Formats: sequence, structure tokens, C-alpha cells
Amino acid sequence: MRSLIKPIAISIILTGLFVNLHNAFFLIDYRAKENIEKIDVVINSGDTGLEISRKLFEQGVVKTSKAFYRVALNEKRSAGISPGVHNLDRKISAHAALDQLLDKSRNRGILGFAEGLRAYEIVGILDKSNLLEGKASGLILPNKKYGTTNIEGFLFPAQYAFAPQTTVDEAISQMIERFEISATNSKLSEGYGDYSTYQTLIIASIAQAEGDKQDYAKIARVIYNRLKIDMPLQMNTTVEYAAKLRGQIRMSYKQLEINSKYNTYLNRGLPPSPIGSPGEDAMRAAVNPENGNWLYFITVKPQDTRFTNSFSQFNIWANEFRANEKAGLFK
Repeated sequence: MRSLIKPIAISIILTGLFVNLHNAFFLIDYRAKENIEKIDVVINSGDTGLEISRKLFEQGVVKTSKAFYRVALNEKRSAGISPGVHNLDRKISAHAALDQLLDKSRNRGILGFAEGLRAYEIVGILDKSNLLEGKASGLILPNKKYGTTNIEGFLFPAQYAFAPQTTVDEAISQMIERFEISATNSKLSEGYGDYSTYQTLIIASIAQAEGDKQDYAKIARVIYNRLKIDMPLQMNTTVEYAAKLRGQIRMSYKQLEINSKYNTYLNRGLPPSPIGSPGEDAMRAAVNPENGNWLYFITVKPQDTRFTNSFSQFNIWANEFRANEKAGLFK
């Protein structure tokens, strides 16, 4: 009899262990599907696995955040979760939640804004979007600490997943809030030397408009160097802003005579506001300009921008630019 009792006891123990493990698993996760109640879950660009897990738990999609986080860690396909407003079933298993997050038909979509866009361009996109309610009222303003009522430069360029029934004004507020985060991350909020936060934002917007990412810090230094000696900035992009133009490889003398405070050929110092919405790289460059004594720069050909403190050298490169332009390198 002793030889029979032992295997039976082991079998009972193993069975009990399986039941306990089974029950423990379902304490942290729902079974495959318990109902078809739905909810919209907003996944933003940059959300981490922990943040997504928390959102799913708080909105009743999964039973615990831990359940989804474990699945996300163990399944490589979780890297394919896209920002957007995802229409998900509630009270489903973590595996089912991942399946639904990857289902493109459930993703209501996002609005993306490129770096350097101007406020009127961004507001135009928001007003025309069928993802938002209403129109911009013009009543949403930047934080009073910047001393301006102009939202130019404060609508941070990024991808946004706006929740259903979000109004255009609410979207603008969210973009300004996102700006504050990047201003803190980049240290733009601290200003630079004797320059205020708002002045460094203006400089960041010019650097954004004038060059490529690898040149932002050098362009910022050129701006500071010119300001230091009271030299006109003479930036084409500020004139383009005044004239509501874009992408002018060269500008006519008539265009450069436009009567505007944004014309940095005619007016010394900084323009009165940013000339677009800089991204975080340009913000960081404005408060971390590269060391150098440059006063001039010119893009000789795409991806080839050169810097110098010599006007004669600048003119030599300008001739090279003209030759490259004639050869069609800028088309």
C-alpha cells in the first residue's frame, strides 16, 4: 500500500499546484473575453510599455497593468504599437489587448506636425481636421511668464493622439503644454546668458528655419555673435516669414526691402517673435551654441553648410553656391 500512496499524494500535490498557478494567473488577467463593452484609449508618441500598461488598466481594458506589461515584454510585436486613439474592448486578456492595439482598423489615427511649421499653418491643420471639434477661438495663450500673447513658437511640433470630442482649443492647449515639457528638457526654459527664455525661443526658431540639425548650434552661435556686435542678422527666413513665403533659395532685392519688423536686413536685433515652432534639437542648440567666432554661413549645396568670420571667404563660397544652383543641385 505504501508504494501506491506516495504516487497518489504526489499527483494530488501537482494537481493542486497547477490549480493554484492557474488561479493565480487569472487573478492578474481576464479570460479571453468577457464582454464587448468598448473604450477609446489614447496612445501618445513616446509612451513606454509601463505607461501603456497603466492606461489599459486604468481604463478597464486589462485586469492589471502587470498582466499587459508581461505580455509586452515577452512579445517582440509589441514594438509595433502605434500612437493614436485605439478603440478597444474592455475586460479582455492582455494578449487580446495587444492584438487589438496592433489592429490598424481600431486606430483612429494621429495628427503630426513637422518642426518649423508656423502657427497659422498649424491652426489651419487643426481647424480642418475631422478628428477635432470646433474651430480655434484665438483665446488660448502662452504662459504669462513669456510676456507675450502670440502663440507663435509655442505649438510644439510632434505627433498627437487627441481623444474623441477634443476641441481645437483643447488641442492647442495640449500643444502648448507639450512645449513646456520640451522647454524644460532642453533647458530652454532657463534662457542663455543675458537672453531671456523668449529670446532664446526666437533664436531656436531661426536656427530651425535656417539649417539642418547638425548645424543648429553653429547657426545659434552666428546669431549671438552678430547680436553682440550689433550687426544686422540678415536672415532670409525672417523675411520669408514676413512675406508668408517658404523655401526661397535666393531672394530679390525687392523682397529684402519688405516693410516689416521681421525684416532683419532693415532692423537690428531679434525679430519680435519666433518665426515658427522649433523642435527640441533646435531649442537645445539655442542654449548650447557651439563655440566659434563665425559671423557668416552659407549652404553651398544640400547638406554642406559652411561657417566663417571672413566676408571675403563668404563671397568665395557664395560663388560656389551660385554655380551649384545653376547646375541644378538645389532642385
